[in-house]
Amino acid sequence: MSNISRKLKRLNEKLETFEPYEVDSMGRRVIRLHVNDADTFLSPLSIEGVPVISDETAYLLNFYLLNMTLNDYEEIVFVISGRDFSDLEKNIYRKAIKNYYQEEFLDTQDQIKENLRSALWMLFIGILFLVANIALKYTIPGALLNSFSFEFIDIIAWVFIWESVVLLFRERPQLQEKQIQHLEILEAKFYFKDKVLPEDNIPFTIQKLEEYEDEIDQ
Repeated sequence: MSNISRKLKRLNEKLETFEPYEVDSMGRRVIRLHVNDADTFLSPLSIEGVPVISDETAYLLNFYLLNMTLNDYEEIVFVISGRDFSDLEKNIYRKAIKNYYQEEFLDTQDQIKENLRSALWMLFIGILFLVANIALKYTIPGALLNSFSFEFIDIIAWVFIWESVVLLFRERPQLQEKQIQHLEILEAKFYFKDKVLPEDNIPFTIQKLEEYEDEIDQ
């Protein structure tokens, strides 16, 4: 095995066990978020009185969920840090996260219902083709329908049945796991703390630099 192959193997093993959160003394999953820029945490457009997080914030949180090993329901704790949070900001941030995942929860619930309907329809159609195939074998002379026709109908039947199995035993558990993760966030505890990091000032520095360059160009 070459050096590159060994490095790739070690990196792959390391990344497979990577989980971007910690566990506190009470066994709760801790997700730490830092608000560098308050304007990007919330979506610029929302229903009146129903704040939601921005796409960027949602992407980050979904990254946490994607890499979170889920064995059973576990309590989640959010620790959100930033610059001088007011009580109003804390309440809005909390609501924004929960509002987003409430919609995600309901959307996943609809997908689970649709998954069951589709699986039952696929199973019904597959069984219907099997029954029809058996009926044709005993009612229509072989001269009119050759063995290839029967085999073709049989293949169609098992394709539908197999698709129903995939929906019920592969996709449905994935949807249920996703819904459990959404439920964990809806029932999560939130803690806020004032904390300023060096990168909090970077956007302002870049903005000043761009303004300076505009002045030079003029």
